[in-house]
Amino acid sequence: MPEFFMKSRRLRFAALLLLGLLNLNGCSSARYWWTNNKMVGPNYSEPAAPVAEQFSEVAEKDSLVVEEADQKDLRWWTVFDDPELNSMIEQLSGQNLSLQTAYYRIQEARHLRNIAAANLFPQSQTAKGIYNHRQNSRNSGGTFPGFPTTIDDWSTGFDASWEIDLWGRIRRSIAAAEAQVEVTQHDYDDVFVSIVGDAAALFVQIRSLDERIVLAGKNRKIQEGSLDIAEKRFNEGRTDKLDVYQAESNLNSTRALVPQFELARQQSLNALAVLLGVPPSEASTIMTPNGKIPQIPPQLVVGIPADLILQRPDILAAERAMARQFEQIGIAEAEFYPTFSISGSLGWQASKISNLLEAPSSTGVIAPGFRWNILNYGRLREGLFAEEARFKQIQYEFENRVLLAQREVEDGIIEFIKKNEQYQFDQATSQANDKSVELALASYREGKSDFGRVFVVQSNSVLAQDKVVETKVAIALALIKTYKALGGGWEINNASQ
Repeated sequence: MPEFFMKSRRLRFAALLLLGLLNLNGCSSARYWWTNNKMVGPNYSEPAAPVAEQFSEVAEKDSLVVEEADQKDLRWWTVFDDPELNSMIEQLSGQNLSLQTAYYRIQEARHLRNIAAANLFPQSQTAKGIYNHRQNSRNSGGTFPGFPTTIDDWSTGFDASWEIDLWGRIRRSIAAAEAQVEVTQHDYDDVFVSIVGDAAALFVQIRSLDERIVLAGKNRKIQEGSLDIAEKRFNEGRTDKLDVYQAESNLNSTRALVPQFELARQQSLNALAVLLGVPPSEASTIMTPNGKIPQIPPQLVVGIPADLILQRPDILAAERAMARQFEQIGIAEAEFYPTFSISGSLGWQASKISNLLEAPSSTGVIAPGFRWNILNYGRLREGLFAEEARFKQIQYEFENRVLLAQREVEDGIIEFIKKNEQYQFDQATSQANDKSVELALASYREGKSDFGRVFVVQSNSVLAQDKVVETKVAIALALIKTYKALGGGWEINNASQ
């Protein structure tokens, strides 16, 4: 009995000494270990994000293009009502190579998460089998009469060691690995949003180049007619050669636009081919030629910033990165505490293989132990501070990303509004120039004016028509930019899950 009480006192003294040392070294979370699911370190809670209550243009109630409503249709590209565009977007998820790369990053993270989870079980398991044959010298002084000079030794079994997750280090490692899985899933969705936006933008740009090529062809025909008139008047002696040279200059400038547009169109098709995962040599089969810019809706539908911005995949990924890093703080704090482990082996050993698996041949060892970096507290404390500093970096990057996301949406909205306003003026300018061309040509035919006026108004007409197409494209791209900034569309793609 006295011996039993002495052992109990020693255990209580050791426990009190352990807790005293932990608190002495700044590990105050040891007090909350029991109520914190047997884990030390702080628990993560998502920080507040700086999100406005509504977008600025919505607040002004500009009914021209902005409507305060929820995005009910996740396939935002369908607002263009272009079947060819819709079909192309549907192909992206299965063909884009960047998306496939992101998918396998998810698989990698899942496998690493499973490895982390396996650490809850014995971390080391080794099966072994050994055969030793020893032949002792008959002439050495180390042999004794009657002892065999030949010794055989057969043994088999397995060893195992298990670190007990007393302080939550392993469980927090699993939580960090799970957060990393979620980061890669959101990264996948972010790639999808990006390539959908890029593909839609390329599609619209290609269609704008189709329209510009058609316009250049129409203007070429008009200017060829002007050249015919100038040559006829010159041949009749009614004007000098200057009118012919001016007409040729206008015509050749317009002809030079076509190869420029064709070059830009082919390069855009090549970029689109890469997004679709096909060789650029097959780019000509991606889209039908001579199309038009898709119909642009008169209104840009947006909703509440907090409901939309915080659902952007890159924002969700940044938040999960915070959660992952926060677990590293708990892991670093667990290093302050002693690590308890159990090692052991079970096997059989015999001089003859026929006796190896008999009960008398069994062997076994069990060896509980602990490891405590008690003399490294300065280094461990600095490691903890470093993990906390890394978390603060990620937190501020998250908040900055939220602000940048709102800026991207606001930029897209205001660009959509102002480009629509500009489009009205550009159309009016183009129409006025077209009428000017008709009047100037009529006046020139009648000999009431020289060709200089025709030259100027035709040049202005070409520029004005091209400006109308350019502004129309800018409206479409502003719409795409806004929906891309809102992060819309990724919800339809379940591959990341």
